[in-house]
Amino acid sequence: MLILTRKPGQLLTISPKGCLSPTTTVAELFRDGPIEILVSRIDDGQVRIGIQAHPDLLIARDDRETDDPLDRDHRQDYRSPS
Repeated sequence: MLILTRKPGQLLTISPKGCLSPTTTVAELFRDGPIEILVSRIDDGQVRIGIQAHPDLLIARDDRETDDPLDRDHRQDYRSPS
């Protein structure tokens, strides 16, 4: 399990590794189970996250900080309407 610490506004990305064959199916990536995300600790404005995923998936920190990562152009807005 990969353990990372993130601050508000910092991102994590999960994507296929470059060596992954384009013929690999989603079923193959999830044959050992789903991606598991564990919030192991929250304190001092940081969250410690554990991620377990198929070895052909790349989990990367994106250290660019944004005020609200859900408002970035390439992301869908998941906030519920007020």
